[in-house]
Amino acid sequence: MPALVRPVQKEDEASWRNLWQQYNEFYERTVPEEVTKTTFARFLDDKVRIYGAVAVDSTDGKIVGFVTWYPHPSTSSVEEVVYLHDLFVDPNARNAGTGRQLIEHVNEHARTIPAESVYWHTQYFNHRAQLLYVKAADRTDFVQYRKTL
Repeated sequence: MPALVRPVQKEDEASWRNLWQQYNEFYERTVPEEVTKTTFARFLDDKVRIYGAVAVDSTDGKIVGFVTWYPHPSTSSVEEVVYLHDLFVDPNARNAGTGRQLIEHVNEHARTIPAESVYWHTQYFNHRAQLLYVKAADRTDFVQYRKTL
């Protein structure tokens, strides 16, 4: 059954935090409480252009996934581009098209900006997600480098 994808609401915090914790455990990262609290608050702040949406199971109303994204200027286009930052679907709710719905929600928002494109990356070992991503977008040849400061 398809999920309803909608913007994050204040009442979603506990459910979102549960999925957020699973997401961070999957990527073997520890996110300080201050970052988690600030991230959620940003979704609710109209002055901050970081967005969050949740997928709500249409049968029981349970939140089963989330996506986060933000638009930003680009040096390769006049229009902004949108970075899809986080995407997670409860493992018990996968294979129902929810991940694709969440991606399409971001695409629809990007079209309203209007943005030139939506992009994201994943870790090389996340093969399950890549099975979806190759259907939802074009894989690029870029490799990411990062310097922690």
